[in-house]
Amino acid sequence: MEERTKKVQNKKVQKVDEKALRLLKYGYICDNCLGRQFAELLTGLSNRERGKIIRHYIAFMVDSGEGVDIDASNFYGIKFRNMKIEQKKPNKCKLCKNFFLEKIDGLAKKIAKKMSGYEYSTFLIGTVVPSDLIRLEEKIWEEAGIEFVEPIKNEINREVGKRIEKTTGKRFDIDLPDITAIVDLETERVQMQTRSLYIYGKYQKLARGIPQTKWICKECSGKGCVKCKGLGKLYKTSVQEIIEKPLIKTAKAKKSKMHGAGREDIDARCLGKRPFIIELLKPKKRRLDLKNLQAQINRSKKVKVSGLRDATKKDVQEVKKSKYDKTYLAEVVFSRSINKKRVKLLRPLNGQTISQKTPTRVAHRRAGLVRKRKLKKLIAKQIDEKKIELKITAESGLYIKELISGDNGRTEPNIAKLLENKVKKIRLDVIKIHSKN
Repeated sequence: MEERTKKVQNKKVQKVDEKALRLLKYGYICDNCLGRQFAELLTGLSNRERGKIIRHYIAFMVDSGEGVDIDASNFYGIKFRNMKIEQKKPNKCKLCKNFFLEKIDGLAKKIAKKMSGYEYSTFLIGTVVPSDLIRLEEKIWEEAGIEFVEPIKNEINREVGKRIEKTTGKRFDIDLPDITAIVDLETERVQMQTRSLYIYGKYQKLARGIPQTKWICKECSGKGCVKCKGLGKLYKTSVQEIIEKPLIKTAKAKKSKMHGAGREDIDARCLGKRPFIIELLKPKKRRLDLKNLQAQINRSKKVKVSGLRDATKKDVQEVKKSKYDKTYLAEVVFSRSINKKRVKLLRPLNGQTISQKTPTRVAHRRAGLVRKRKLKKLIAKQIDEKKIELKITAESGLYIKELISGDNGRTEPNIAKLLENKVKKIRLDVIKIHSKN
């Protein structure tokens, strides 16, 4: 407060009466537009109240005999004791064109009606102000100065918000609104923007051959073509689509985005529980019975979810940047019979750091880096002469298929090289995602 006081004292400030006289000289200005030029003076007052006080103060000056040059329509309705003033009814406010006197209540009702189709607790108002009104405002600032002013856009947003609060019982929130109404003041068109709904949970993928998220066909951008067989996507379904279906329907959302703590290969199952957040875009309903929705999702034979709860946008970053150790179960078929003595050579891999160049299979979409990840535990069990079962616990980011196959020498050390055998087939499952706790 002291710093602000010094700032005001140190600069040359135009007197309030001088500024008001400049504003009222060239035509009628309503109380809102007059008071807004002094919005940073005093608290606990609306701009309309400020304008009324200043207008009456100037009227006191006139009635005391001071000669002032202003448009007399600004005194309409004020009763003078000593001076005779010709009080003609004012034309429209030269700045807002009587928006605050004639239009604001109707606009607030229109917005509230539009909002009634949505479920929300908090809201925000945004306005698109006509360019001619902005030019008029800037002209007034040139004439009277910009000390203590507030832009008209700010006042409209706030005053419309007050009326909607009173009508709906909902709370105006500038920081995290559930819904935002964008109003074009020229056309009075109202557009609604709703904050995404975030739901946290953990999923298990019980079937092979489905991706975590939708794979839109690049050939047709989702429209449907020969390559995607008219589906617009490369796979019939995904973990995302199975989870989103009842959520989108209940929330009356447009679509969803899937944010996972990593992802498993399409041909791998995820029997461990992988954290995720599903984001519902443009929802009309916000209060969801997540217990019931979880039961609906779990009717699927391909995907199961657990622990559904409300989340926030901030939680998305936490989930996406999280790094969990994982345990895998791999059933590997080799091209030749496995030398039992060489299986023992896999034991020293326990605790080793594995060096991996970006795998060939993902090189088209991943940066060409050399990653070093720790293989924490490996247990090998021979099933038959060509088949071996591997239980592997590793740091997040270790490519397991390449650890096994070697990826033509791009992963070192690797299991195929130690066994002196070529991998023919890998059947992989994520069986545990280790909690940081």
